[in-house]
Amino acid sequence: MRVARLIYIPERDHTFPATSPERPFRGFSVAGVSVAAYCASRLREAGFEAVFNPEAAVTESAAEVVEVSMHDFSPEAAAWLASCGTGEVRNEEGRLLARKGPGNGLSRVFSGREAAVERLVYPWDLLDWQKRVMEGMEGDDFSGRPGVYVLGSLRVGKGTVVMPGVVVEGSAWVGDGCRLGPNCHLRGYVSMGNGCVAGQGVELKNCIIGDGTFIPHLSYAGDSIIGSDVNFGAGTVCSNFRHDGGEHRMMAAGRLEITGRNKLGAVIGDHVRLGSNTVVLPGRVVPPGAWTMPGETFTGT
Repeated sequence: MRVARLIYIPERDHTFPATSPERPFRGFSVAGVSVAAYCASRLREAGFEAVFNPEAAVTESAAEVVEVSMHDFSPEAAAWLASCGTGEVRNEEGRLLARKGPGNGLSRVFSGREAAVERLVYPWDLLDWQKRVMEGMEGDDFSGRPGVYVLGSLRVGKGTVVMPGVVVEGSAWVGDGCRLGPNCHLRGYVSMGNGCVAGQGVELKNCIIGDGTFIPHLSYAGDSIIGSDVNFGAGTVCSNFRHDGGEHRMMAAGRLEITGRNKLGAVIGDHVRLGSNTVVLPGRVVPPGAWTMPGETFTGT
């Protein structure tokens, strides 16, 4: 039987503050799917009969269990190693993809052509991952709801209210006990947690939003990750595009990293309060618990 165990590598996780002690990496979720659940599902598709989470006790022999990185994730490389003896596989950058058994065994480097690798290392990787999770998502039927226009798919949880003027272009997943609208525009891929508000005149594009976050009035956020218990004052904007159309850089693990994206908004930690008419510049990180004053331009980190 093919058995895999997902592994968390702390030095490879640079997603903070998108993830946090309150919302750890393996449990970070979009559209109700956590990182660990997604990886387990993909490994089962690759032929693994059993997949264990990082903290789970595994009774099978260590020589038979393939340990698979959730950060440089490759079901193809893991499946290849499962059919071999002990050893490890890495990508061309030397990053661990999977390992099996103790001691010195075989070693192989996979090129990008030989095995696809899904990187989940930086906050902006989570935005790419959201697209993979939500592509092809089926939505609820809003055809009989006056004033609600869904040009794609919209799924909502228990007790969520969808008011007139809501427009969805793309795929949106909204948790329990939320309120959308009136006159709210969701486009691209948008995932909202439980107890959230996206209210009057709000536009969200390609965003991941944690539980209990309020964006109630006349605000915009694009290509952003917004934590839990965040409040947007009226008129707050998280911009995502440079005037020169250039590639964004963002701070991660104390370094300014090239993101490979020409559209990237903000990564906002938990419990942030943004004063009315705050503007957060593209590619900025707002640390957990930060407050801004009304009318402030956040140049931050």
